[in-house]
Amino acid sequence: MNQSLNQPGQTSLGKFSVMHVAVALAVSALVIDSATAQSAAAKAEAKADDKLENIVVTAQRREEELQKVPVAITTLSAKDLEQKQIRRLDDMKFEVPNIVVEPATGTSSAAKIFMRGVGTDESLFSADPSVAIYIDDVYMPRMTGALLDMFDVTRIEVLRGPQGTLYGRNAPGGAIRYVTAKPTGAEKFDVEGRVGNFHRLDVRASVSTKLSEGVDATFGVMSKARDGYLKDITNGGMVNDEQIYGARGSIGFNMGSTRVTVAGDILRQRSGPQYASSVIDAAAAARFNRPINNADGNLLTIETNLPPGAGRNDLDQNGFSVVTSTDFESVEWRNIYAYRKMDNALAIDLDGTAQTRFHLFQDQRQSQNSLESQLISTGKGALSWTAGLFAFKEQNDQPTRQDIFAPGATNLLAQTVKASALYGQADYRLSPVFKLTAGMRSSRESKDFSIISIRTNGTEAFRVAKSNTWTNTDWKLGLDAQLSKEILAYASASTGFKSGGFNGRAGTVAQFTTLKPETVKSYEIGFKTTLADGKVRFNINYFRNDYKDLQLTAFDANGVSNLTNAASALIKGVELETVAQITPDWQISGHLGTLDSKYQDFSAANAATFAGKALKQAPKQQWGLGTNYRIKTANGTINLNAGMKRVGDHYQNLAVSELIKTQAYSLVDARVGYDVKGGKWSVALWGKNLGNKIYYTGAFDIAGIGMADAYLNVPRTYGVDLRYRFK
Repeated sequence: MNQSLNQPGQTSLGKFSVMHVAVALAVSALVIDSATAQSAAAKAEAKADDKLENIVVTAQRREEELQKVPVAITTLSAKDLEQKQIRRLDDMKFEVPNIVVEPATGTSSAAKIFMRGVGTDESLFSADPSVAIYIDDVYMPRMTGALLDMFDVTRIEVLRGPQGTLYGRNAPGGAIRYVTAKPTGAEKFDVEGRVGNFHRLDVRASVSTKLSEGVDATFGVMSKARDGYLKDITNGGMVNDEQIYGARGSIGFNMGSTRVTVAGDILRQRSGPQYASSVIDAAAAARFNRPINNADGNLLTIETNLPPGAGRNDLDQNGFSVVTSTDFESVEWRNIYAYRKMDNALAIDLDGTAQTRFHLFQDQRQSQNSLESQLISTGKGALSWTAGLFAFKEQNDQPTRQDIFAPGATNLLAQTVKASALYGQADYRLSPVFKLTAGMRSSRESKDFSIISIRTNGTEAFRVAKSNTWTNTDWKLGLDAQLSKEILAYASASTGFKSGGFNGRAGTVAQFTTLKPETVKSYEIGFKTTLADGKVRFNINYFRNDYKDLQLTAFDANGVSNLTNAASALIKGVELETVAQITPDWQISGHLGTLDSKYQDFSAANAATFAGKALKQAPKQQWGLGTNYRIKTANGTINLNAGMKRVGDHYQNLAVSELIKTQAYSLVDARVGYDVKGGKWSVALWGKNLGNKIYYTGAFDIAGIGMADAYLNVPRTYGVDLRYRFK
């Protein structure tokens, strides 16, 4: 169900219509026309570089030009994040091929990430993510708390495909790397504010300075608030609001030939839970022969029997890290130690009705310690290499209760995870054209898991305790050829591994299962080209991923969640990314991702579940287009930015229910910004989802308990950004 709808419940700024936005853009156009005339002389004198900026990444643990790295990578700079309005993790899905990133169902702080058709949509800690997230090389193991804001970030690197021979925790689907601002001693003090409809009010401030000779520091704070966009017709008021506060700081100093960086962060989120909208209106009831649960036919109204304020999604997380880098002339020795903890209290109505069909309550306590040590060659010979040791320990404890028609038992869950790995990768320059890459990884992971189930009368229903250890060896082989200065061709084969685990939502001993590890063999060929004398980048790749024992989550007809090993799966696709500098002031970009996914090697008993069905969260096609036009004036620069994203149909559950399928949709964003000469201040008018499209970001279809509902994206938003630089 894909709709264009008016937004309910808006006041003040929220009452402005698209016409008001159009008028504002028209006024901007008049200003632009005037400014163009005023700046003609300045343009005549300027000699702007009309080539694309050379992008440097550290995806392979060393600084390299993006176009010389034989890996499928999408890189977003701080400038990209600003101009393309990427302010949270799920905004990145509009710029990366073959990725689906949405809030996990029912939560406002957890992220479900599917890359190349594979991911995790179970936020309980018994399920491990298939796509790894790193913040300054510190691994984030849980979906909860992963819906991160782009705060004080200088660059994001998205790597598609298995990432194991260069990274701490194995990631069979891919990795997302956040690179935050480092203390360099540069003097900077910025303040930024954002206002918009739904009473949006965001504030960010960051400072960078030199404390003393050789001692540098950065510090930043942020707050973010927005009213809800769904109307609760049971209790009155709006739901699905947002309220977040955070701070991050770091200090860097030298100890001889060693650079030490100590960083810490804290985040407090008091957003409400995400409520779902029932989806069976009169038309859907007739089509699917199901009872109506959305009588008014309006997706932007919801029902719930939780009293006002009873729904919660309180998140508190913090951590610190110590990173050292020592230069031994031909070798760099890096060490990364980190500690993090997270508390998440969640109370949600999942069924979308005014009855207790499915409510969930849980209170997670998580902590982790990790240590990674790396040796990285820095010489200029034919051989370059990286070797690393990774050790990780995580503890989770959580009471959880599912109320299906009546209060259910409280399950006390606990899990301790210990993971260690040795990894290494080497590149050998066979000739000026050819380079060979080989990597190896040895992983060992153990989990101690337990459930103690307590009935509503206080007696014990059952208990289960299980421990298991899994080991695996992964590898990578690659060959690339620098066919010319402008063309790189590459081919690679690699494997990936995700350890086994346990079904943490089991309601009885019989429902408790142990998962086998998930493995993948990945094959990829690609070309990276720089054309037209540096004015055009065109990168394309083809991949084939063979998954075995794919780990998937599904609900049965009675609302029982099953985390199990599915059949094998074959996923093939093409990814294309291009950007062209048409003139010194006009740039266009585009990307395309295709997926051909199918289950295979399933037994006859499972044929009804898998035969002929597509993988969930795997749209066959996604594409995006973007443009940025810069107009220089006598006193500053006007930047016009617009983008469009198209996502194909895709299913939200293993049963490929047509009732809750996400229909193909298109979204349009735009931004008009003005930067004063010298960069002292800037202002921008922005709009997101200007067509006001509504689509399903997640959904449930559990016929046995009369439940069919969907989670919706945020409708059209717009507003103004203002930034001031004191230094």
